[in-house]
Amino acid sequence: MLMKFRPNNNVKAPLARCLSRLLSVSLCVCGVVSAAEFAETGSAGLTSPGRKPMIRIGAAQPRSRLIGYRLANPAEVLAQVDRSLGDLEQIVHKAGEAKCDALAFPEDTLGLGTWEAAHKTALNEVLPGAVKRMLDRLGRAVASHRMYLVCCNDMIEPDGSVHNTAFFLGRDGKEVGRYFKVNMAIHELDRKRGDSFPVFKTADLGGVGMLICYDMVFPEAPRCLALGGADIIFYPTLGGAAIGDDDISRAAIRTRAVENFVYLVVSQRGGGSMIISPQGKILVEAKGPDDIAIADIDPFGGRDGGDAMNHQTDMRARLFRERSPAAFGILTDPNPPVLAKVPETMTVAEAVEISSRALTVGEERFKEADALLRQGKTNDAIAAFEKLRGEFRQTWIDRVSQERLTHLGSARAPRAASGASPDASGFGGAPKPAGEAPAFPIRGIAAQYPGDAGIERDPRVLFAENFESGSIEELGKRWGEISNKDGKVMAFSSDVLHASAGKRSLQMTATLGENTGGHLYTRLPREVDKVFARFYVKFAADAAYIHHFVTLGGYNPPTAWPQGGAGERPRGDDRFTVGIEPYGNYGHYAAPGAWNFYTYWHEMKGSADGKYWGNSLTPAQPALVPRDHWQCVEVMLQCNSAPDKSDGELALWLDGKQAMHIGAGARRSHWTGMGFSLVEEGGEPFEGFRWRTNDQLKVNFLWLLHYVTELAGRQNRIRSTASGSTTLWSARNTSARFRSESAARVAAGCFQNSTTDGHG
Repeated sequence: MLMKFRPNNNVKAPLARCLSRLLSVSLCVCGVVSAAEFAETGSAGLTSPGRKPMIRIGAAQPRSRLIGYRLANPAEVLAQVDRSLGDLEQIVHKAGEAKCDALAFPEDTLGLGTWEAAHKTALNEVLPGAVKRMLDRLGRAVASHRMYLVCCNDMIEPDGSVHNTAFFLGRDGKEVGRYFKVNMAIHELDRKRGDSFPVFKTADLGGVGMLICYDMVFPEAPRCLALGGADIIFYPTLGGAAIGDDDISRAAIRTRAVENFVYLVVSQRGGGSMIISPQGKILVEAKGPDDIAIADIDPFGGRDGGDAMNHQTDMRARLFRERSPAAFGILTDPNPPVLAKVPETMTVAEAVEISSRALTVGEERFKEADALLRQGKTNDAIAAFEKLRGEFRQTWIDRVSQERLTHLGSARAPRAASGASPDASGFGGAPKPAGEAPAFPIRGIAAQYPGDAGIERDPRVLFAENFESGSIEELGKRWGEISNKDGKVMAFSSDVLHASAGKRSLQMTATLGENTGGHLYTRLPREVDKVFARFYVKFAADAAYIHHFVTLGGYNPPTAWPQGGAGERPRGDDRFTVGIEPYGNYGHYAAPGAWNFYTYWHEMKGSADGKYWGNSLTPAQPALVPRDHWQCVEVMLQCNSAPDKSDGELALWLDGKQAMHIGAGARRSHWTGMGFSLVEEGGEPFEGFRWRTNDQLKVNFLWLLHYVTELAGRQNRIRSTASGSTTLWSARNTSARFRSESAARVAAGCFQNSTTDGHG
C-alpha cells in the first residue's frame, strides 16, 4: 500500500516541521509498485539527516519480445531489434517520469536468445550492430532523465568468442563498465566465461555489482561482490536462483541479499522483478508485463544486525571479519572429491546442440505430438513422444514426453508379473463392511428426487451416472472415452453406501508396474458458465499417494478426449482445468493425502523452472481424505462473468460441509508457483479468478480420473523397494471406488444447480 504524507508548509513550529520531514522519509523508504504514483509524489526531499539522499531504483519487468528464430536475413533481425528498442525506450521514459535514479532490464534484453540458438554461424552479422544500437538508444534515453541503467545481452568479441554481458551505464548514458557472466549452465558453455566479479564505485549508489541468471545459484558469486565492496547488486535474469520446486528460488534470492547485507535488484522478463533489502525483505514487486518495481533506498544504510552479545549498525563490519578464509580452500578446487561420485551424463557439445534445438523446433515438435494425442491417434502420439525423448534428452521435452508415455505408452507395454487384480467383492480381499450413510440433510435438486430416481431427466442436470447398468465396455460408451488397460483397472463392486438404493459402485485399481490407473471422460451435452459436480468416493484401507484425480474444466474448442498441457500456462481463450484431488504435501499428510484444487488457468503463477505446473489451492485447515470410508465430494466451478472480470469462483463441500470457497477477496497466503492456502486470519485478499479471456470458453467436460505414478510416491518421500522394479506400492493396489448418491443412486454427475445443500 502506498502511504503518502505531505508536510504542511503553513506549520510554523520547528518541532512540527521536523516531524513532517521525518515522517516523509520513513514512509518513502518502504517502497511501492506503481510508477504512476511515484511520478505524482516525486523524489524531492528524500534525505535522511546525516546521510546522502535516498535513491529511487526501478526493476523493469518487460513482456516477452523474442525475435523469431525463423528470421534468416540479418537486416530483418536488426529491424526487429529496432522495434523492440522502441518499446524498451518507453519503459525507460516511464521510469524517468517516476523520477528513478537507476533502472535495470533483464537478461537477454533484446530478446535475441532463441534466434542465436538457430544461427550460431551468423552471430557476427547481428550481435555487434544489435548491442551498439541497444547501448546508443537506451543510453540516450537514460541520459535524458539523468538515470543509471543496467542492461544485458550476448556480445561477440573480435576473436569470435561470445560473452553473456551485463552493461552498466552512467547518468550521462555512457558505459561505466561491463560484467561477463561467470557461472553458466552446461548448455551455455559454447560461450566464453568471465573470470572476475568487478565492483564499480559511484558516489550515490555506492559500490555497484552485477550478476546474470545462473550466477545466483552459486552463493560464492554474490559473496565475491560483497567482499569487493558492492552495496547494491543488479541481477538481470531469465530464471531462478536455486534448482528446485516453485518458490525455493524466491527464498534463495532473499537469502543471497541478507547473507551479504546488500540490496538486490532483480529484473526478469514477464514476471519476478523485485527489489530486496539487505535484511532480505522484499521491498516491492512488479505487477505485470512492462511494469516497473520501484523502491526508494539508502544504498549506504539498512544493514543493522547482530545478536544478543553484539549489535552493529552495518553488520558487514562483523560478518566479513568473522570469516575463516584459510578453511575455504576446497571452494577453489576444480576437481573436488564429490565429482568422483557423480559422473557426467552428457558432454558440453551434446548439451549445447540439444538445447539449441529445444529452444527452436523443440516446442513445435512437442505440440505436434500433443495434437496427435488430442486427435485420438494414440499409436502415432506414442511414437512421436518416444522420438522426442531420444532427440531432446534431459530437457523439459524429455521429461514431459515421459509423463505422456507413462500415461499412454506404458499402458501398451507387456503385462508385468501378476499382482492383485480388481474384483467385485472388495479392495483385494474379503468384502468390506458397508459404508456409512451421509449425515447431512439432502437439499437442492436431490431433495426433489428421493433416491435420485429420475434425477437424470431434470433439465438442470447435465450428466448423471449410477453404475447400475451395463458392462464396463458399455459404461465406456456412455461416457465417450475410457482408459482401462487390459480390462484390469475397472470392475464393478457390491460395496456401496449403507443408505444407498443402488447395488454396485465402480472400482478403479492402479497397480504400478502394470498400469497407472484409468479414467472415464465425458464431454458435457451443453457448455455452461457455472457447474456443480458431485461424486462419492472410497479409498482402499491401504491406499497410497496418487498423481491426479477427478477434473472439471473447459476446452475451446471442446473435445471428446482429455487434452494435455502439463507445464504450460493456458492462453486464456483455450482451456482451464480444476482437479479435485488428494495431495500429500511432500509426505506431511498420510496417504492418500488432503483435498485440494489443482488448477490451470491463464493467470496462474509460474514455477522456478520457468514452467507452469498446476497451482494447488488448499483450505485453511487440511481436509484429510479418509481411507476405507465413503465420502461425498461436491465442487462448484463458476466462470468469470465477462472477459475483463475476475469474479470466477471455486467451492468444495465434503459430506455436506463447506471445506473452502475461493473468490475475489478471500484471504490467502502468499501466492507462488505452488499455489496458496486460504487463511483464517491475516493474509492477502485473493484477486479473484479470471478463468477466461473469451466468453466462448465454458465448462464442458468431466474427467473421472484415477492416475497413479511412482512420481507421486517420490514427491511424498516414498522410496523404491530394494528390487528397484516397483515402489512400496508393489504389494498393494491403489484403489478408489466411485458412487455419487445422496442416500441414492447418482454415481457421478454434473448439475447447473446444487444437488445436495442448496449452495449457489
